[in-house]
Amino acid sequence: MRGIYSNLYYPTRWVPLRRRGLGWQECNRLYEEHRCVASCGLAYDKVLELVVDLKGCNLHCKYCWCWKMRFMSEDVIKDSKEVLRDLECRFRVVEEDRLVSKRGYSVGVIRITGNEPSLQWDHVKEVLRLIDRSERLKDCKVIVETNGVLFGKGLDFRGLEELEVEIDIDVSFKGVNYDQFEWLASVKRENFRYQIEGFVKLFDHYEGSNVNVNPVLGINHAKNYCVWKGGKRYVMDVEIVDREGRKMDFYDYSEDFEREVLSRKELRYDEAPFREYFGINRESARLVVAVVYKGKRFLRVLPSEVPDLA
Repeated sequence: MRGIYSNLYYPTRWVPLRRRGLGWQECNRLYEEHRCVASCGLAYDKVLELVVDLKGCNLHCKYCWCWKMRFMSEDVIKDSKEVLRDLECRFRVVEEDRLVSKRGYSVGVIRITGNEPSLQWDHVKEVLRLIDRSERLKDCKVIVETNGVLFGKGLDFRGLEELEVEIDIDVSFKGVNYDQFEWLASVKRENFRYQIEGFVKLFDHYEGSNVNVNPVLGINHAKNYCVWKGGKRYVMDVEIVDREGRKMDFYDYSEDFEREVLSRKELRYDEAPFREYFGINRESARLVVAVVYKGKRFLRVLPSEVPDLA
């Protein structure tokens, strides 16, 4: 079973690992030339993650951080064994790097993400089975990021409880009610119901097993966004806004979301910054943001476009 990946280079994933010299530059060059699909970045604290980015999605989120990955990158097609080799190679390169070790970093997470992994679910399950049998990788936690829509529509997700590896399935909600979802995800509002049903099915099936199912607000909306321009650092707030330009309230839950999702598990609010860099469609992203800087609010303007920055 083959999967379709992207290996666009996302430099922000490497921020904690940057250094002078050939080491990581050479690894990045090989990443592209050898069509490797396993990159590396910071998960949390001193824990690094290996990341694979699958291509294709069933939503059209206006703020999507990996729009270019979906529409402008070359397909990298690999079977599950080839993906495992890329992961094990990246694991070895990172773990054997003296500077990484000196700084106290180590690989503890494998993240299967990109656009939408459920579109290639049979391939993903094969990769998970191989990770489970890998001496190098089996002690890593695996995080699978999904919008959950296809699981709500009936895609068979069962079988992961047969593995020993620890798996987190993060169901990434595109808003907390139907209006928010329809505006942000740019698809029919009934798909929000499928997100809810997908989470419920996954959670109820895997509860108490090696698979943890988590509801996550999949929208980057943290305050204190930093822009570097002209060698200077500018700090501002980024708001996610509705059709009328009003700041969205991500505690304005629909009744079924509150009743069926929040009754099972607390929603995780990932306080990640708005991802203007590299991968977005700037035209569509402008529609859903407002920037607050020095007491002024700039509607439908990206952070780098705020007036009066150097």
